[in-house]
Amino acid sequence: MKNITQVFPLDNSPGYIINRLARELNACLYRSFRKHGFEITAQQWAVLNRLWEIEGLHQSELAEKTTKNRHNMARILNNLEAKGLIKRKPDSKDKRLQRVYLTAKGKSLKGKLIPIALETLENIFAGIKQQDIQSLERIHKKIIKNIESLTNN
Repeated sequence: MKNITQVFPLDNSPGYIINRLARELNACLYRSFRKHGFEITAQQWAVLNRLWEIEGLHQSELAEKTTKNRHNMARILNNLEAKGLIKRKPDSKDKRLQRVYLTAKGKSLKGKLIPIALETLENIFAGIKQQDIQSLERIHKKIIKNIESLTNN
C-alpha cells in the first residue's frame, strides 16, 4: 500500500523562515534593550515608535498601525501604562474611544531606545549588502501586498 501521508518541508518553507526570523528579531531587540537596562519588548517598541510619530491615536488606530489585534494592543498598552510610559484618555467626542498619549517618561525614551535599535540592526545585518537589504524589503512588501489582495477577495 502506498504511503499517502507526506511531510511538508517546514524548515525550507518561506513562511516558516519569515516567521522564525521575525521571532528572532523581536527577541534580539528585547535582549539589546534589556542589556542597556530597558525592559521593553519589540511589541512595546513598535507602539512607542508610532506614538513618537503621532500622539493621540485611538487604541484601534494604534493597533492597525502596529499590525496588532485589539486584545494584544490592550495588553501592550496596559504594560506600557503600568511602566508609566503612556496614558489613555477618553476621546472628547466619543467617550467609548480611548486616545493614547506618551508621558514625559515615554517621550524621554525616544533618544535612548532609537540608538540601541539602530546598533542592533547594524549588528543583525552585518555583512549583508545594502542592495540585498533593499531587495529583501521590496520582496517582503510585495508578499504583504499579495496577501492583502488575497484577503480582500
